[in-house]
Amino acid sequence: MNLCSNNPAVERAQPWLGTLVSIRVEGLPSAEAHRAIAGAFAEIAAIHRLMSFHDPASDVSRLNREAALHAIAVHPWTYSVLAEAQQFSRASDGCFDVSVAAELVSWGMLPTPQGAHEPLRGTWRDIELFSGNRVAFRRPLWIDLGGIAKGFAADRAVERLRECGARYAVVNAGGDMRVEGENPERIRLATPSQSDLAPVLELANGSVAGSSGTVQQKRRGKPACGPHIDGSRRAPAPIDRFVCVVAERCVVADALTKVAMARGTESTDLLRRFSASAYLKDPGKQWLRIGAMETAAA
Repeated sequence: MNLCSNNPAVERAQPWLGTLVSIRVEGLPSAEAHRAIAGAFAEIAAIHRLMSFHDPASDVSRLNREAALHAIAVHPWTYSVLAEAQQFSRASDGCFDVSVAAELVSWGMLPTPQGAHEPLRGTWRDIELFSGNRVAFRRPLWIDLGGIAKGFAADRAVERLRECGARYAVVNAGGDMRVEGENPERIRLATPSQSDLAPVLELANGSVAGSSGTVQQKRRGKPACGPHIDGSRRAPAPIDRFVCVVAERCVVADALTKVAMARGTESTDLLRRFSASAYLKDPGKQWLRIGAMETAAA
């Protein structure tokens, strides 16, 4: 899809946020498009450094080590993501909860954070946000922003591209996608194990995020589980479910996929609250569209 024959599409990809992030820009001269993409990748790289669970110098690692002892000043972007996370936790009655990192560590999906106190039985309610971008924990916690940071990064990247004059752009962070522009992007919702027909979205000026439980990890003495957790029940989401959420902002789509993965059709009201919809596929069942417009999908 080219918006202008004299300015062909420019696309680049880089590894960030634990995935391959691609950015495509159309309608700008090549040199300007490359500058815009470089600026967008700079935003994504900064978010990666700030919110990485694995980097001992990140805001997330500093919080996991010290926030139970005293309030920690973090970057405004980290603070903003935590504020967004608290909103989704409150709205979902704790189904979305960034404090589930301890479970992910115990299941072998995340490494034990360096220098952090052993977490106590805490939840999102133990995360306190203060003025001046300061954050404290009421008790030792391990947080992980992997369920929301990619969506935030895609939104920030599109803002940077827009500032650089991009009229049409697509940012794809490993399945978390933000489309800027009126021309629709076609997206096939194929599950990792599916070979038959699947719905095709046409997305313009919006976002989509997909999640599945196909990345499995054996827990000692227990059934296999995927990387998604129902925070209120502290239980893994189904490993054989596929969910794709459509929303205006990618941070919303990213967070709500975790709730829809855990709760399935029980997440309908929450999706509507955020003007979002979800495509849901369980094994042996038809595709469903739930949320803002609830219909069966072809």
